[in-house]
Amino acid sequence: MNDGHTSDWADDIDDRGKTEYFHGREEVLGAFRKRLQFTVDDGTKGTTFLIQAAPGAGKSALLYECARRARKQGWETLKINTKALWDTDAMCQLLERWKIWRALLDAIAIEAGFDKWIKGGAGAKFKLPGHTPQSIIRLGKSPLLLVLDEAQTLGGGMTPSDARHETVKVFLDRLHNGDMGRPMMLLVAGLGGTKVAFQKMDVSRFKPGCCVDLEPLKPNEERRVIADWLQLEGKAKGDIRPWVDAIMAETHGWPQHIACYAQAAALQVRADRRRMTPNGLNVVMETGRKERTKFYKARVQGIQDSVLRCIAHKLREVPPRYSFAREYLTDALTDAYGESKAEELFRRMLHKGVLEEFDNMYVIPIPSMQVWLVENFGMGQPPLFRPPPDRPMGT
Repeated sequence: MNDGHTSDWADDIDDRGKTEYFHGREEVLGAFRKRLQFTVDDGTKGTTFLIQAAPGAGKSALLYECARRARKQGWETLKINTKALWDTDAMCQLLERWKIWRALLDAIAIEAGFDKWIKGGAGAKFKLPGHTPQSIIRLGKSPLLLVLDEAQTLGGGMTPSDARHETVKVFLDRLHNGDMGRPMMLLVAGLGGTKVAFQKMDVSRFKPGCCVDLEPLKPNEERRVIADWLQLEGKAKGDIRPWVDAIMAETHGWPQHIACYAQAAALQVRADRRRMTPNGLNVVMETGRKERTKFYKARVQGIQDSVLRCIAHKLREVPPRYSFAREYLTDALTDAYGESKAEELFRRMLHKGVLEEFDNMYVIPIPSMQVWLVENFGMGQPPLFRPPPDRPMGT
């Protein structure tokens, strides 16, 4: 199926894909490479490879790197969304980027009584009666890697009685167990709790090395990334170690934070004609902190300040990286907002990656974000009373 290939997801560069100066993750990449080869060589012909981590841990960059390496080994790669697992038209919209798939979709449409399959937009969208995303995908011949990001949303809004729910379950089961008639893998990334979402779809047992909880970069890996930004991007002259050490003291191996500081550092060095000055480093530190704060604010967007104050006052008593019971926060939220609202707020914070479940306990997965929450929302007076219910004036 590589003949007629017109584009590939691993060539689509955006802020959620390719990362400059990618280092580290060798253990994960090694496990992924072995699974690719095993999938081709072994009779099972398929599996699911799941990566879960907190926001900013580098999941999307790792997906990009995995897809790039799969392409080098002769695999087709297709980035999908959760809708494409149950909606035939959504899957076809993605597949038609390849000339050979376009011709195949037209042949299926003609067989169904249409002149051709038409891409969405102003034209009609033929649903290809009698086909599901699974049955369409099975028509291919080459090894295929399906790439699904933000998979923590899998099954959201569906009930077991929903026909879509059963379609997704069957598709995932056959992908996971190699029942697609050709080598195929589903490469998945999502926030903490993504594994739970798959368990709800009856995908619970992963092959060894195929379920990864992504951690921050190790110090030597982090150092290499920052050094490359300074030397390859900024063309820095002289000893880069003081700048690398200063940035590492702020980023703690977190790829998103590293990007905030290292990009600023490269720009500053170039502006200073490749020199690394004390004043330039001060500018980098200030710029990096501002960019990091923007990231934190984006994670809590849509959550009221009063809610953030409520949880931040509780978090003052929890050291960063330490876990706590669900009730530790929900009891405080219930006191302030009532039980049903408290549960809704807690689920929203899980969905946005502010909280993460870990062995039936919960944690703020980004330690520096917990510090930011406490410093900005937890230092005043705590909320004391639940707001009164709405009622007519004068009663």
